[in-house]
Amino acid sequence: MNQLSTANYATDVGQHKSATAHSSRGELVVKGVATTMAAALVIETGKGVMTTLAKHPLLLLGLGISAGFLTHKYRKEIILITSKTASQSKDFVLRQQENLKDLIAESQEDTAK
Repeated sequence: MNQLSTANYATDVGQHKSATAHSSRGELVVKGVATTMAAALVIETGKGVMTTLAKHPLLLLGLGISAGFLTHKYRKEIILITSKTASQSKDFVLRQQENLKDLIAESQEDTAK
């Protein structure tokens, strides 16, 4: 029995990659439902935390001071990461524009033929 199940599930790596690239419709629905449930849980938890913080202003002040301290302490790293992310996003947009131009040119060539 074990040999039969192993033989049935043995696949080529290339086939496995193409199979995982295209998810079934059911998997997409399940992922959407799971994401929605997680978002709802975070929202409900956040409401409880904000209610608690609103009732304890000293706790809120302490969190603000600690957030400000950490932001000041790691400001150079934050600026570095932000500038790096901004440059990567610019590169991404430029690549997507080039890809779009290529696709438009190909479609115009196909329609011209």
